[in-house]
Amino acid sequence: MFFRTLPASAQRVFTKLGRGKALDPFYLAGGSAAALHLGHRVSVDLDFFTPELYEPAALTPHLEKTGKVMVEQQTKGTFLGLIGQTKVSFFYYSYPLLEPAALYRGVRVASLLDIGLMKIVAISHRGRLRDFVDLHFICQAGYPLPDLLKRIPQKYATLTYPSYHILRALAYFDDAEKDPPLNMLVAYDWRRVKQFFEQQVRELARSI
Repeated sequence: MFFRTLPASAQRVFTKLGRGKALDPFYLAGGSAAALHLGHRVSVDLDFFTPELYEPAALTPHLEKTGKVMVEQQTKGTFLGLIGQTKVSFFYYSYPLLEPAALYRGVRVASLLDIGLMKIVAISHRGRLRDFVDLHFICQAGYPLPDLLKRIPQKYATLTYPSYHILRALAYFDDAEKDPPLNMLVAYDWRRVKQFFEQQVRELARSI
């Protein structure tokens, strides 16, 4: 994996968390997990998920062993805060992993399949620049968008996402274009990313 995609402060937190017990039920997903797999951009936040409903108060003492903890939000099943300079989040997330998470430096990292599906659902709510770019690179890494869309009901069996809603979201870029530029480690062209999704949506719309 591409550890250099994390800033030095996040690398230290990642390594310490991997050595402790705080992450036993959790796996890393989101942009940092995608970046570790793909090496395409820098990602500064660590977003962890678990299918087990948990009490954040029980998590905090374990986190304090890795560095100074600042709590921003703490409710049942959710912890948002900082460890040192690194923003961390721990979410209860009931939806299953479709592939086993990879173990890297003691941290379970979700597969590109699962990350890709989570990115599609995130875009269906609000398409951020990072989500479009990450999803584009995931598609280029061997996970075609049509195949990912077919797996949505398997991961999100209890949710109803009409196909037309998802397709419309995948071709709506207004919110993404308001976001600041990403810290990319490889060359990319935002115009080509948009063209990719527009073409994919046109082709998929014909099959609905």
